[in-house]
Order: sequence, then C-alpha cells, then structure tokens
Amino acid sequence: MSSLVLSWHTIHRMIVAEQRPAFCAIWSFRLALFSGALAIAGIALHRFLSISTPILLNTLKVAFAGGAIALLMAIIAIVQIWFTGKLGAASAFGGLLTSLALFAWPAAYIPTANSLPPINDVTTDLQAPPPMTALALLRGPGTNPVEHPGETFAEMQAVAYPDLQPFLLKRSASEAFEIVADVVRRLKYQVVAETPPGEDFDQPGYIEAVDRTLIMGFYDDVVIRVMGDSENAQIDVRSASRYGRHDMGRNAARIRTFFQELRTALMSTVPAEANPRNVRNKRQSTKGSPKQQRGGDRERAGRRN
Repeated sequence: MSSLVLSWHTIHRMIVAEQRPAFCAIWSFRLALFSGALAIAGIALHRFLSISTPILLNTLKVAFAGGAIALLMAIIAIVQIWFTGKLGAASAFGGLLTSLALFAWPAAYIPTANSLPPINDVTTDLQAPPPMTALALLRGPGTNPVEHPGETFAEMQAVAYPDLQPFLLKRSASEAFEIVADVVRRLKYQVVAETPPGEDFDQPGYIEAVDRTLIMGFYDDVVIRVMGDSENAQIDVRSASRYGRHDMGRNAARIRTFFQELRTALMSTVPAEANPRNVRNKRQSTKGSPKQQRGGDRERAGRRN
C-alpha cells in the first residue's frame, strides 16, 4: 500500500513538473520587459529632467546587457519547450520579441554609421575652426576634447560633406552678426556667450551656444564666428558633439539647417525695391504709360481738328 502511495506521489510530481512553465521562459520575458523599461526611463530622464549623459550611457549599457541575457534565456527556453513539451511558449516568445525590439532600435542606425565618417566635430573652416571659450567650461571629464581633432577629421569631412563652406554675404559684419543672433534665437539654441565684432572690425564676433538632439537629448556645442568689414562678412559655424565618437551626421545637418534659416532671414530683410516682383511690376507700369500718353495725344489732336 505504501509503495502505491509513493508511486502515486512520484507520478503526481512528474505531472506537476511538466505543467509548470519553463524557468527560462518566464524570466526571459520579465528581464526583457525590465530592460526595455529601463532604457525608456533613462532616455526620458535625460531628455526632460537633464540627468547627466554618463548616467544615461551607463543605464543603456545595463539595459542592453539585460536584453542580451533575456534573448539568450528565451532561445534556451524555446529549445527546452520543443524537446520536453513544457509550458511557457508564450513567455519565451514574448521575451524573444521584446529583446529583439530593444536591439532593433540601435541596429537601425547601422546603415547610417557605415555610410558616414566616424567624426564628431564639423566646421565650415577646416584651416582655422572657430574656438570654444565659454563652452570649454561646460566640458568635464569623459567629454570629447575642446580642440578640433585636426587633419584626420578635416580630410574625412571634406570627402563626406563638401557642401559645408563659409557663408559669404554683402553686409557689414555688425549687421550680419545681428541677423545671426536672431537666427540663433529662432532655432532655440541655448546661448552661453555672445560677443559682437569690434567697432573697427578688428575682432570677429562669436556666439557660443548649446543645442540638443531631438529624441535622446544629447548635448552638442555650437560656435558661430562672424568676421569681415563694413561691406562684406564671412560666417563660419562649428558644431561638435560633447559625447560619442560618431555623430551620425547630425552636426553637418545642424549646420545646413542653420544656413537655410539664415538664408530665409536674409530674404526677409531685402528691401522692397530689390524684390524681383516689384521690379517687374514697375517695368510693366512704365511700359504702359507711354501708350496712354500717345492715346491722349491722339484725342487732343482729334479735338483740335
């Protein structure tokens, strides 16, 4: 009788064990959800509450490490369920898909990283890039150097972004600086320092500002230099990532956006007489007036006759 009872308990344990979900299946899904939530929370805190970038980077490292472990556990659980018939297939596939979704986000940037040079400092003047003075105080340990990396970056930039050239215009340096300052305010850069050109145009004008990326909120430093004389001005822009080796092209895109906004601002400051439409309308009106005068002369001549 006792042997029958023991055998029954043994069979019952085996049935219960088979009905329990696989350990790796349950914890792969839990760990994948935790890793995804950790990554989202770190990005949100960095973007909206301005936690430091090193804390965000360490948080993302932990999140991706957890995602890698969850992915491995999900694969083990799927194999175990396939051969033993245990429960937990839904949890295993949930952990697999969640961890893959976590890694799909950085994987989407791989084509961009391969097509663009691994640089993080872009300028329109490769010979004498605008220097960082006030922005240097914002760069602490672990950030990229304040000085431009030099010839290596210049060669890669010249090949990848040949369109980034100094902006030349027929305005005085003082007037150009005022327009540039207005563009900086339109783009909502955080101005750190602003120094207008010298009265005798012996010193260039500088605007040092900070801009942030849209999603991640990474800090990028921008230096704008305006130099020239009472008739001509040259505008140079330098955009540099504070952290990271590869900027994914965002510094070059920022300079293009700035110059595009600058062109728009310059078009709005063109006098009405210089507008091509007004010139064309004026020509049409002057062409029509002689005809009217000739018609009036004919009437007067007819009346006299």
